[in-house]
Amino acid sequence: MVYVDSEHLADWLDSARVAKLPVESSERFDEYLCSLPWLPSRIDWRDIRYSTFSYHDAGWSGDAAVEWASEMGFMEFESAFIMYSASEPGILCNVRDAFFELDFLTLGRVHPAYICGARKAEGELVLAFDKFAEWDGFSVLTTPLP
Repeated sequence: MVYVDSEHLADWLDSARVAKLPVESSERFDEYLCSLPWLPSRIDWRDIRYSTFSYHDAGWSGDAAVEWASEMGFMEFESAFIMYSASEPGILCNVRDAFFELDFLTLGRVHPAYICGARKAEGELVLAFDKFAEWDGFSVLTTPLP
């Protein structure tokens, strides 16, 4: 089953709070991510300067997640793309929703997911793959520092 077709996302899709992006967007994001060092199932952060945010440590506060995302530069984008896997469509949503509602948007997944900034430029959607965060599937987001 394709994750974006999950029942719990149906209302968000129907109301256009999220939009499904084609699998090609996920494939392109995956190509970028694969250019980074990897462990078997996620990015190898040992040689990358990074910042983390733990929803668990923050009491599952969406506001705290949005504050961290803002400090990391994600709020410079109007939207965010969430990629669940390279072989499935992902979703485009408001960047605040991506961080405030990430637990909901990834409900039931215990695998990493990836978020990147997105914006319209000259009428085209541009995904900013280099401005990304890795969701560990449990409670922690990690993003590279500039």
